[in-house]
Amino acid sequence: MKKCYIYTRVSTAAQIDGYSLEAQMQSLKEYAEYRELQIAGSYQDAGKSGKNIKGRPAFQQMMADVMAQKDDISFILVFKLSRFGRNAADILKSLQTLEDYGVDLVSVEESIDSSTQGGRLTLAILSAVAEMERENITVQFMAGRMQKAVEGGFTGGSAPFGYRNQDHSLVVDETEAELVRRIYELYRQDGMLATSVASELNRLGCTRRGKDGRQIPLTYEFVARILDNPFYCGRLCYNRRTNKKDRDGRTIHLDPANIISVKGIHEPIVTEAVWDEVHEKRVAVAGKYKHTKAQDHVHLLSGIVKCPICGKGLVGLTSRNRSPYNGEYYKPIFYYGCAYNSRQRGCTCTFSKKLNEEIVDGLVLKIIDGLQTYKNFRTSLEVAFGDKDTLEKTQVKLQKLRQELRDAEVSKDRLGEKLDGLNPLRPDYDKKYAAFSEQLDLLYDRIDELEDQVSSTMKHYEALKQKSDSAVQVMEFLKNLNLIYEEMSGEERKEMFRSFIDSIELFPEDRSDGKLIKSMSFRFGLVFDGKPLAKVENGEDTVSFTLDCSDMDLSLPENGNIILKKQQDGSRKVIVRKATYSAIKEYILEKHGVKVSTLYVAQIKRKYGLKIGKAYNKPEVNKGRVPNCPKEKELLIMEALKSFGLLEQAVEYREEQA
Repeated sequence: MKKCYIYTRVSTAAQIDGYSLEAQMQSLKEYAEYRELQIAGSYQDAGKSGKNIKGRPAFQQMMADVMAQKDDISFILVFKLSRFGRNAADILKSLQTLEDYGVDLVSVEESIDSSTQGGRLTLAILSAVAEMERENITVQFMAGRMQKAVEGGFTGGSAPFGYRNQDHSLVVDETEAELVRRIYELYRQDGMLATSVASELNRLGCTRRGKDGRQIPLTYEFVARILDNPFYCGRLCYNRRTNKKDRDGRTIHLDPANIISVKGIHEPIVTEAVWDEVHEKRVAVAGKYKHTKAQDHVHLLSGIVKCPICGKGLVGLTSRNRSPYNGEYYKPIFYYGCAYNSRQRGCTCTFSKKLNEEIVDGLVLKIIDGLQTYKNFRTSLEVAFGDKDTLEKTQVKLQKLRQELRDAEVSKDRLGEKLDGLNPLRPDYDKKYAAFSEQLDLLYDRIDELEDQVSSTMKHYEALKQKSDSAVQVMEFLKNLNLIYEEMSGEERKEMFRSFIDSIELFPEDRSDGKLIKSMSFRFGLVFDGKPLAKVENGEDTVSFTLDCSDMDLSLPENGNIILKKQQDGSRKVIVRKATYSAIKEYILEKHGVKVSTLYVAQIKRKYGLKIGKAYNKPEVNKGRVPNCPKEKELLIMEALKSFGLLEQAVEYREEQA
């Protein structure tokens, strides 16, 4: 008996009669009984839209079970094609996947069976119609929202902070509105920016209610949204955000001329004069501070390196100070840090370290450079992609099944010849005919069984072959990485890392051996005949595994930093630069063109509690007074000590007490 899965879906919790989960389930069970199909699994998505498959966990699980050949099914039954999905691209892609695994889709209500040529054509047409229906509904809905916006009414969605929805109208929530007024009031003060407003309000204990009902600290992003939204002065803008995402995640740049701005019918929280004043300051501040940022720098691993305390992705930070000589900005130093440790985010995370990007990037490159030599990487790769022995055993099994199938076909033909050669006039004709017919029926059943096994094993072999090809491609990619890395731009390097690194986990505590990276999780896309099977970012046709880095020789140098040195052959080498006195002086000379003495370096190290060897600034008996390091040079030495990891980034200059 052939097996099947049944899939049901409703878009809302209370679907109309005839389309409820119960009605769909009953109809599909009756059809399975009629076709003598065994139901091997039932999958339901309640209250899920058919817009795309990403928001339907049961559908995704069903497809995963099909690809894993969990129950060796032959059919998937759905009530109507619209229950399977309304996006033509998703439907056709899913149908292709089902076809690859020998599974047919049956729409019971519409009498469509993809196992037939006519059924496949009908499915393609109806899926396109279903998508057109969904898009038409969307267009009509958006037109209604646009008309409401022109009339000054609220276009729907969640009520903005400071308001609540009451009988389809927005009314002021005085508790939240008071916080909005304080944000505007603070920002209007001299020297206050959105960051400092968030910090000050968090210092005063102000919070807001999160989606789960808990009170959470205020963030810079929240304050900025409040300050930039003209809704609070009574204006209603539609299409205010000119950069939006389509359903595939691509950025859509909208024409600012399409922005609709009208006077709303809701009660304002601040006056138009206050909002205009704040908006003017926001524009001026954005222009003033734009030049201080390193526009061309790319934080390669931001978001990939995870905070060991809160688990969120670390963000790229920039330290940029002015020269005490000419007031110009020094070359910036870049770090990774947890954004949720800052006061403008309420200090919800205790991870206060700022990790030098040069060091972290260097360690990651060192890991990738040596991946092919690490035993645990090769083991992880073998587990994820399968080994050669399994591929060869599957190939032998496939050949054996094909031979059995051929033998069964030969036996069937011979038995058929014997059956045709029986003499109907002989007295034992009926007995022999019945015996031969019974044997022939058994052979037909055996042939059907072997054909299914050959098909299933063939698919399994192809999947293993794809993984085998992918493993070779991964090793080839790593081998040639040195040749292409130096030629890449920062954005290309960042995109490359994101294409195969899922996350980088750090040790939460300082270790005596100086190790920083705990593990790295990789995600490689499958390829076949040198061509990728799917986009890696979709998470489909990929394999993932985690590499344990705790036993690797990847210690963070105690007194130095990691740099990347380009070799004559174009490759790059990861080297450790020790924080010797010569290296510190060389760093300052290269970066700022200023010479400092070993005496001054020793003075500053002692001043800030760092261990030094000989007391260089201690005068000998026959010598006079030892000069003190000027403030200008002290600041440069402090910067160098921070760069080498000897001095915490938070340490500030302090005057020497008399």
